[in-house]
Amino acid sequence: MPPPDVLAQAAHPLLNGLLFAAFGLYVLAFVVAMARPRWGRWPLLAGVVVHLAGSIGRGVAIEYLPLTNKMESFSAAALAVALVAVVTWRPVRRYVLPMLAVALAAFATALRFPLDLAFAPPLMYTVWYPIHVPLSFLAYGLWTAAAAGAVAWLVDRDREWLQRIQRWSLQGFGLWSASMICGGIWGVVAWGAYFLWDPKVVWSVILWFHYATFLHVRHVPSLRDRDALRPVLALVGFLFVFIAYVGTSFFFGGSSHAF
Repeated sequence: MPPPDVLAQAAHPLLNGLLFAAFGLYVLAFVVAMARPRWGRWPLLAGVVVHLAGSIGRGVAIEYLPLTNKMESFSAAALAVALVAVVTWRPVRRYVLPMLAVALAAFATALRFPLDLAFAPPLMYTVWYPIHVPLSFLAYGLWTAAAAGAVAWLVDRDREWLQRIQRWSLQGFGLWSASMICGGIWGVVAWGAYFLWDPKVVWSVILWFHYATFLHVRHVPSLRDRDALRPVLALVGFLFVFIAYVGTSFFFGGSSHAF
């Protein structure tokens, strides 16, 4: 394995260029979607492909999952949201623009940090980490889609959005549950315990209970027909996602999960 300075000199220019190219395609997708929502999916798909290529390239360079610093974490968050946006695309501005705005905000934040390549610390060298973290980001992406669907429902009150919000929340909940199982096993490997009173771990549990409650609302007779409840819970859930992902790393001190 080459030393970090050689690694950076050899791999950085091309990989950085791929990241900036992907960001440019995301911006193009946002602009196109503002004018013609149906057309915005294609530059976004191109951006996801380029973004994924850049991320894979970084992984090949360090011979591990490229999630070792703040830049790569926010980049992965942007990629997850963009990927979910491509899969769940609806040619409706009030849905796709919030999704693209979140992806762009995460990507812009990533590019504000140094783009240096770095090897993963020893605690990350376990099979559970490459499963736990991507599942978490995909759950974030699906819950972002549910929140964007809530925005769309608030605008047009189309009941089809309620079914989409329910489906995307359920899919995110499933991925998050699997992620927590893998994270718990990794916790035993890394820290000797399935659960720690750590801000990110606590907020992960809060997220799990929030979306578990969300999914049970439709089975409560007195709440089943209150259409506004699920969109509101989806928006609150997105706030909880922001706290769990960003807040616990930047605003709460002492987290062992701070990136």
